[in-house]
Amino acid sequence: MLVVVSTGGRPVADLPGPLPQNVRVAPYLPYDRLLPRIDVMVSNGGYGGVQQALAQGVPLVVAGRTEDKVEVCARVGWSGAGVDLRTNSPAPAAVADAVHRVLAGAAYADRARALAQAFAAAPGLSGLDDVLARLVPAHAARA
Repeated sequence: MLVVVSTGGRPVADLPGPLPQNVRVAPYLPYDRLLPRIDVMVSNGGYGGVQQALAQGVPLVVAGRTEDKVEVCARVGWSGAGVDLRTNSPAPAAVADAVHRVLAGAAYADRARALAQAFAAAPGLSGLDDVLARLVPAHAARA
């Protein structure tokens, strides 16, 4: 298993070493190039990273309890597209167990791929325009 890690902008040299032979580290990762090549993403549950992973059909292991991460992580677990560890600081064994669960069967990956298909089929901003156009006249009629 190859593990690719982002330090989130912190210097790579600040990591305690030596790192195992199967680990690669960079301050930032190009999600557009990396995500199509991975089997599972471990994340702090940030909205942007989770959305990018799901848009590529990548299942997740998430652990985050700050900002909006509680809700984002809960939705990952609820959707079946990954495992929510329900903590901000998971034990290494819990992360390893969750990664192995995600990789052990097809259910998480299947669900992540289904969400990617739904994302791709969604109308995006034009769909929002349609909803707003329907709501504005309804709101004006009530005023």
